[in-house]
Amino acid sequence: MDKKRFAELAKELNSTLRMKLDTIRLNLHKGMASCMVGAGFSKNAEMDSATYMKDWFELADDFYEALYREKPKDSDVRYRSVLKLASQVEASMGRPSLESMIQKSLPDERVNPGELHINLMKLPWSDVFTTNYDTLLERASIEANRYYHKVTNKETLLYTPRPRLIKLHGSFPDIRPFIITEEDYRTYPNLFPEFVNTVRQSLIENCLCLIGFSGDDPNFLNWIGWLRDVMGKKVTPVYQITYNLQMHDSNVHLWRDLGIDVINLAYIKGVRGFAEALDFFLTYIEKNFETSWCGRTWCGRIKTLDREKGEIDVFIEEMRLVRESYPGWIILPASYMKDFSDAKERIPFGESLYKQCANVVVKQIAFLYEVNWRIETALGASDIEWYIEAIKELPFDPVEGMDSATYEKLFVLKLSLLNVYRLKGANEEYKALLNSIKDRSVQLGLELEGQLTYIECLSAISVLDYERVQQLVARWTPRSSDYQGNLWKAGLLMEVGQLREAELLLQNILKLVKRNILTSEFSELLFSVRSTIELFLWRMDWTRSVDLKNLESIMRDCRDMIVEAERYPSRLETTHGFNLLSIGQSLHFGGGGFEGDFYGAVRFFRLYEKLGLPFGMPTGFSTEVETKTFMIERLLRYYPSYALQWIVRCSDAQAIETLNRGNLLHISREEACDFFDQLIGACEAGLKSEAGRFLQERVLKGLLPVLVRLSVLLTQNRMERLFDALCVVYRQYSRWYDEKQVTTLFDNLSGESLRRCQQKALVQPLLRGYHPGQDFRMPSLWQDEIEYIEEAGKIAVEGLSSENSAEQQVAYNRIKVLNRTKRMPADTAYLTEEVKKWRAIPPLSDEKLRSFFTFPGEESEMLPIATSELNSFLSTEFINDHSSNFISAIRDRLFRLQIGYSRFTEEQHVAFLTKIINILEENVDTFIKGELDHFLGFRKHVEELFSYLNRYSLVDGLPSKDNEIWKSFKEVIELYLKHDFPVLTLMMHLSYRGIWDQAVVEDSITEKLFSTSNTLLEDAGEALVFLAKKEGTKVNQNLVQEIIEKISYVFDERTYEYLYIIRELLLNDGLIEETRTMLEEWLSKLPNRIEGSSIAEEIKDDIRYYANQIAGILSQGWPDSTALCGWQEYMKGEKIKNDVRNGFNLGVGFAERRLNRSFHTD
Repeated sequence: MDKKRFAELAKELNSTLRMKLDTIRLNLHKGMASCMVGAGFSKNAEMDSATYMKDWFELADDFYEALYREKPKDSDVRYRSVLKLASQVEASMGRPSLESMIQKSLPDERVNPGELHINLMKLPWSDVFTTNYDTLLERASIEANRYYHKVTNKETLLYTPRPRLIKLHGSFPDIRPFIITEEDYRTYPNLFPEFVNTVRQSLIENCLCLIGFSGDDPNFLNWIGWLRDVMGKKVTPVYQITYNLQMHDSNVHLWRDLGIDVINLAYIKGVRGFAEALDFFLTYIEKNFETSWCGRTWCGRIKTLDREKGEIDVFIEEMRLVRESYPGWIILPASYMKDFSDAKERIPFGESLYKQCANVVVKQIAFLYEVNWRIETALGASDIEWYIEAIKELPFDPVEGMDSATYEKLFVLKLSLLNVYRLKGANEEYKALLNSIKDRSVQLGLELEGQLTYIECLSAISVLDYERVQQLVARWTPRSSDYQGNLWKAGLLMEVGQLREAELLLQNILKLVKRNILTSEFSELLFSVRSTIELFLWRMDWTRSVDLKNLESIMRDCRDMIVEAERYPSRLETTHGFNLLSIGQSLHFGGGGFEGDFYGAVRFFRLYEKLGLPFGMPTGFSTEVETKTFMIERLLRYYPSYALQWIVRCSDAQAIETLNRGNLLHISREEACDFFDQLIGACEAGLKSEAGRFLQERVLKGLLPVLVRLSVLLTQNRMERLFDALCVVYRQYSRWYDEKQVTTLFDNLSGESLRRCQQKALVQPLLRGYHPGQDFRMPSLWQDEIEYIEEAGKIAVEGLSSENSAEQQVAYNRIKVLNRTKRMPADTAYLTEEVKKWRAIPPLSDEKLRSFFTFPGEESEMLPIATSELNSFLSTEFINDHSSNFISAIRDRLFRLQIGYSRFTEEQHVAFLTKIINILEENVDTFIKGELDHFLGFRKHVEELFSYLNRYSLVDGLPSKDNEIWKSFKEVIELYLKHDFPVLTLMMHLSYRGIWDQAVVEDSITEKLFSTSNTLLEDAGEALVFLAKKEGTKVNQNLVQEIIEKISYVFDERTYEYLYIIRELLLNDGLIEETRTMLEEWLSKLPNRIEGSSIAEEIKDDIRYYANQIAGILSQGWPDSTALCGWQEYMKGEKIKNDVRNGFNLGVGFAERRLNRSFHTD
């Protein structure tokens, strides 16, 4: 609403209405107001002329018409209530039909939030409740740039922080049930007590505004009834915001008896309709009250900054007066943060003001001290070039005219600089300045000495040096009146696990504060300290009650600042004026001064440090994890080392996920190695048995996962040291062991470091008892890549004799790996003999059966097994229960049959194929119906059956092509081909037996190769590669070139699949020179193309990895390739990760072994 119109209406407000609106406004800006939004508010949505949002009673008309096939009449006795009618629809037509009618009557997808929706969601509500099903409010909150946590189910309600948008009655498109029938309302308080209790709690803590409800709205009536039943009269004010020109006084009295104060906006003189009235209401309550302190109005804004040129002395004086009148809050209330916007927008450009100090040191200190106070109070960023340089240049020793007060200010500034160095990870500068300050520490007062101790402790925590923290804290005894110092000390004690000591300190200070509150004049400082202590105590016992409004409000503002900045990011834009060739560039800022994403993230973490509040509690409780990870992700862009420290302190899996491949681009190799060097000692200390529990859990849950992710940037020797730490975790802390971490290291290790770690893996002990079946991640080896280790052989053989079948399987898996080492004949004989002994002990498990492929037995032993397994398969009646268990039973039998494929007689082959045909024909409806069930994995199980048939189709001794069995087999396979099952590889195999026409299969490959299905792409690719193995360059080169063209212009999550196909074709001589030249050209252009692509970094790395393998293959077969030089230079780039670089050596290995494929993966 424009100012003029607002002023006109505001002038006409009567005193009663103004008082009510002022009450709402005051509570709103104290964080003590919630609203509940009803169906009437959705009428304010934006929609085209053909779209209409129905209210409750228009919805009832639809129900009536569906039931009685006629439009209702007012006099019709059957036309009762919407709830009754909804119940009748459900009873006669079913719940799905009822919910479908609701969605059709309320066309959510065709309407958009109106201006009133956006204005409503801009307001600082503690919570917004709604009984509406539509998504207008959540979409409006995006436009309003105010973040609300959406809650649609009772499970997440308890743990979701404010402000929340709580959908009480379901939500489009699929959050069910939609609360609509009489039975829904009758059972709601019992089925959804969490929602009822949340609204009840809101009524205890906040005033509640009901918006968009009519007096006879069933939602309104039921909710008021429920709340009155459980609350009685113990509620804060409830206001119904309505617009009714014909409201009778009896209605007002009725609602008053129910505890509801009606604000009828129709009483505003001159207002033009409900929309304008509601606009006025939202505008009125949006305007904030100024807070009074000690009878005076306090304002933190500096007016001098608004002038182009300011007299420096006037400016310093104005800042001093604001500082000295500061009410003393531990943390500046969120409502005052705007008064300190100069810390973000003007101070970064304040160098010209500073120059007015004219090299007078005392004046320089006075100016910088006041600027520093404003930055610190605003929880702002001190990383301002002119400001840092100015403090650095200040002399450490007293100069003429410098009194003791000024000298103390000088130390404050030096401590501020020390903190900047800590945040930036400028370790050398930090150490040098720390030594200089300590040399003069005798001149520090107690509070400044405490501030220095706190900074040192934060630095020690950043490297998990808990022993150092404990030493510093033990020597630190803040005065009882130093509330900030005591809070910091308590937070440090909590951080290192001394919870009892922290609680005792806090309780003592709390007693003192409460006593002072009772005996002193009103003090914002004391109330602020009390609230902060209660916050600390809540962190140790979250069943306590605590007021989080200011903390959450500041956090929300930080997030809003970031969201706004990312919506309108600063960027260099190419511009074009009206005249020809008038091309230029301009820098677009999201706002003045610091960028919002930087400033919001820094403010968030400075909030924690200013309070002294521990960031993560290794005991298992960590609040606001989602918000923390959001902030960490932004902090990584600017202060990588500092952000890594917070991830470790958080020790939460979600926080660790922020270290994805995209965010790792913000960390240089040097920074990663420096971080490793600073923390690896703490890591190793934390894995010792005598380490404290807090340190141990920080290492296991936070530090180790972080270091493993950084391995993509670490040197080989550092990764070896990290690998040793994971070995300790496996042996001593097996419940924390994660084999994915070892896999990550194997992917990034190379050369001798890799071989040493492979050998270490083989000699890790087998775990017994605690986690049966869990083993250390074994390496994937080339044949004869490393020497056989006798100790490893003994460990594995001993495991075969275990009584636990899971341990036997682990032991055999190790023997398979040892079988690929470089062995002496005696070692081979030893392993073979031990496997045969193990295999001879019944029962013949799947793993024992599998062992025949690696350690074949005598034919006299294997043939009876093959026959027995076939007979068992043929005699088994597989019962179709329409579940994946049915498929699994067939798959398991096919797995066990593999040993017999090559030993079948023709008669047995025919019997086997007949059984397969019958299974596929008899269950075709189930299998094809399951093709839609990707989510539950049913189709995946069916596809696995064809993978076993692929292997079968490669064995020698299949029936001749003239055998009648192939006709039936072809028919059923082609039926499944029509329904997009992966059968092309099978068909290509059998085309070489004359069963299929190869040209027909090739046509299908061309079609499926560019399918949207990954399964069909993989299948078509395998078929094409098999053709290359057989025919070499006779492969359709146009098709291969089409693949290269596709990956030249389209980068997505399927690109690596095409690169895998290209790699295999290259290894099997499937590319003619022209095609290979095209591939080399693609490789030479890839760096520029991929760097300019907007796809996720994870996908980019997949593409780089496979491309690097192709480069490795080219280097062996075509070392003079012109593409190699530029590509290899690209791979040396700072941001190319170790595992991606290793792709080249892998490609070289493939090329060297292409005639004798010996690469092994489990």
